[in-house]
Amino acid sequence: MKIKNTIFGLTVAAILAGGCSFLDPLPDGSYNDENFGDYPELLRGFVDKAYADYFPAVYYSTYCAGLAAATDDALYRSETATWRSFSKGNARMGNNPFAAKWNNDYTAINYLNLFLKDNVGYNTRYLVDFEADRVYRKCQQGSAFGLRAWFHFDLLRTFAGKGVDGNMWGVPLMLTPSEAGKMDNNSVRRATVDECVEQILKDCDSAYVYLPYNNRDYPGDPTQSPQVTGAIRYRTMDQVIVDGLRAMVYLFWASPAFNPSNDMTRYENAAKYAAKVMRHKLEVESTLAGGFDPLKGFRWDNTNSAEIIWCSTFSASTATEVAFYPREFGGNAHIAPSQDLVDAFPMKNGYPISDSRSGYDPKNPYKDRDPRFYSSIYYDGSQVIRDLNGEKMYTFEIKEGGKDAPGGTNVSPTSYYIKKFLYNGWNKSDQTVESGYRCVHMMNWTHMCLIFAEAANKVVGPLDETTFGYSAKQAIKWLRGRPSNDGIAGVGATEDPFLDECAAAGAGRFEELVKNEWRVETCFEGDRYYNLRRWAKSVDDVNVAIHGAKISAEGEYQLDNVVETLKFPSLWAPIPYTDIRRCANLVQNEGWETWR
Repeated sequence: MKIKNTIFGLTVAAILAGGCSFLDPLPDGSYNDENFGDYPELLRGFVDKAYADYFPAVYYSTYCAGLAAATDDALYRSETATWRSFSKGNARMGNNPFAAKWNNDYTAINYLNLFLKDNVGYNTRYLVDFEADRVYRKCQQGSAFGLRAWFHFDLLRTFAGKGVDGNMWGVPLMLTPSEAGKMDNNSVRRATVDECVEQILKDCDSAYVYLPYNNRDYPGDPTQSPQVTGAIRYRTMDQVIVDGLRAMVYLFWASPAFNPSNDMTRYENAAKYAAKVMRHKLEVESTLAGGFDPLKGFRWDNTNSAEIIWCSTFSASTATEVAFYPREFGGNAHIAPSQDLVDAFPMKNGYPISDSRSGYDPKNPYKDRDPRFYSSIYYDGSQVIRDLNGEKMYTFEIKEGGKDAPGGTNVSPTSYYIKKFLYNGWNKSDQTVESGYRCVHMMNWTHMCLIFAEAANKVVGPLDETTFGYSAKQAIKWLRGRPSNDGIAGVGATEDPFLDECAAAGAGRFEELVKNEWRVETCFEGDRYYNLRRWAKSVDDVNVAIHGAKISAEGEYQLDNVVETLKFPSLWAPIPYTDIRRCANLVQNEGWETWR
C-alpha cells in the first residue's frame, strides 16, 4: 500500500505536484509507507491526532470568538486583522481566513482514512489483554468514522454554497487516503449538499456500530475500574455524541438555504436526535453523583461541567485573558462585542428592550438586564472580581477620558469587552494565580436545546409535548430559567411571561425568539456566523452596520454609533485559491469569481 500526501490537508498543490511521503520515517528508518501498519502506536496516533490537533482549544481562536467578529456580534480591534478585512469585502487570495480550516479539516480526514483503509486500524492488536484490546479497537474504529463525519460536516457548514456556475454545492468528499501520482486535477470535484449529508450520516451509522453508548460506561482496562477508564475517554466519541452530530447535520440540511423544497422530515429528524440526547442528559446523567441538572448553572472554567456533551482537549494559559482584557489589565482587547449584541439581551423580566413592558432605560442601559448579559460582557463600571476571595481586581472606565475608552491603544472600539470564558481568578500581576483550565464545547446541552426548539417548532409548533417528548417552549425555558455563569437566577427562574406570550402566538413568533436565544446563548462561540448563512435569503441579510457605544464624561450614552459596516461579497466562504487554481473541476463559490 503506497500512501502519500493528503490531497487537501497539505493543499491540493502538494498532491498534484507529487510531493514527499506523508509518512516520514523515524530517524532509524524503522517504518515507511509500505509497512506502517506494523506499528500499532503509529496507527493509534492517526485517530488520536485527529482528536488532539484539529479542534479549536480556546474560545479566543479564529473559529470561535474570531468567527463571531465576522458577524454583527463583534468586531476585531485591529483594522488590518484578516477577519475584519474579510468582512469588509477586502479579502485577498493569499489571505483567506478560511484556508486554515479547509486544510486542517482535510488533513484530519486523511489521517482517519489511513486508519480506516482496509480496516488496517481495526485489525491491529494494541493491548495485551484480549477483551480490553477488543473494546479499544472498536472505540478507535467508531471514533474514526465519527470524526470523519464531524470534519466533513465542519467543512460543509463552512463552504457549502452557490457556486459561480449557479448551482448549490457541498464540498469534496475524501473517503480514501490520498496518493500522489494517482490523483490528477480533474478528479477533485465538489459533491452536492445532499451527497455530503448522505455520506456524513452514513459515517455516523458506521460509528454507531462500534462505539459504546456512553463513554462513562467504557469497560476499558480490566486492571482499572470502569469509572476510571470511562473518565479517561470521557471526551472521545460515543453514541450520544453521534446522535448530537446527527441533530446538527439535519438542522443544517433543513435550513432554508439548503432545503428549497422545505422538506419537513429534516426538521423532524433534527428534533428527534436532539431530543434523544436531551433525554440521555435528563434521565441518565441526572442520576450520577454531581450529575446533570437543567436548572443548575454551569461555569465556563469547569471543564467537567455536566453541560458538556463533547469538547476539545483541555488547555491552561492566560492567552484568553490577554486576548479579551484591555491594555490596563494586561490585555490587548483583541475582539470587541457590539452594541447590537448588547441590545439582543433582554431585561431581567425577560422582555426585549424594545418592548415597553421591559423597563429599559436608555439613560441607564445596563440596569436590570438579563443575567446572561452580566456573565458575557464587561461594560462601563463593571468589575473583575476574583472568585477565590471576592477581591475587586479591576474596574472598567469606558467613559470619555477613561483608561478603557475607545481611541487608545489596545482598547475596545465599541466600548464593550468580552467577559464570557474568562477565568476570574486571573490577575497578570499576581504570579500565584494566573490561569485556569478551559476547553471548547463542540456540543453541549445548550446546543441540543436550541436545535430541538428550532426544529420542533417547525414541525409541531412551540407547545406540542407528545411528538418528541418535550415541547419547543420547554427547551427554551430550561435555558432562560437556569442561573447564569455568575450564579444569578435566570429570567425564567420563576415566571417568564414573554416566553409564554411568544409560545401562545404560534410558530412564527416563537421562531424569532429562538433565533435570539441562539444569539445570546452562544455568543462568541462561532455559531452565529453559520446560523446567519443558513437562515439568510441574500447577502443583504448579513451586510449590516455594527454599532458601538459612546459615553460622555458626564455619563450620557450614545448607543447608535456606527463603527463598521459589513460588506461581504457573498454569503458563502471562498474555497482556497491555490486549490481552485490547480483543480479544473473544483467550482468556486459565488462572489469570488476572480479567485479562479
